[in-house]
Order: sequence, then C-alpha cells, then structure tokens
Amino acid sequence: VDDLKKSIAFYRDVMGFAVDDQDDTQVTLDADGVYLVLLERSEFGVYVESVGHRPASRGNAEVLLSYFTESKGEVDSLLSKAKGAGAATSPAEDDEGSYSGYFTDPDGIRFQLENKDYHG
Repeated sequence: VDDLKKSIAFYRDVMGFAVDDQDDTQVTLDADGVYLVLLERSEFGVYVESVGHRPASRGNAEVLLSYFTESKGEVDSLLSKAKGAGAATSPAEDDEGSYSGYFTDPDGIRFQLENKDYHG
C-alpha cells in the first residue's frame, strides 16, 4: 500500500477489521479469523522481487479480494461506508443467486462485497 495509516483506517473503520499486529511497514488485520496483511509498497516490492516477481503498479493486483457478508443489507451498508470514506463504488446488483457490489480501496485495489445467500 502507498499509505499504511490511511489503509489501516479504511479497513478498520469501513470494513470493521481489527488490528492484530502492526509495525512501521506492515499491519495484520483480523476479519473474523481471516487475516489480511498489508505491507508498504516498497517493502512488498522487496519481497516479490526476492521470489523472482515484479511488483504490480498502483491499482493492479494479482488477486480479487472478496468479502462475503451475512446479508444483502450488509453489502449495501459497507458500500455506503466505503463511499463515505472516499472510495469509488459501483452499485450492488443481483447476479445469478448472489448480490454483490464493488469498491476501490485507497490504493486503487478493487474489492468485492458479496452475499451468496441472497435469492432476489
């Protein structure tokens, strides 16, 4: 990430993730037993280069981050909170038995919010 403090605030305040461990260059966030580790971009670049890869540029990622919600209302609520925190969002919609929407986090990474139990 480009700004660790901004990312911590975003994931803590918007998504409700708890800070489990943190130092000057990384944070581990607890999302109900699933952990999200964020590193400053320069530190992550050192790591990926050490295993023979090139770091992705801002806004690019090799994964899709998805968060499965308990309800359709939680999708809408989290999208609203993300938008209120300055994130770009797309409206949630029904799609083949699920209800999902997307936002872009402070570092330009696309994040999916999905409720698979919704049958609209």
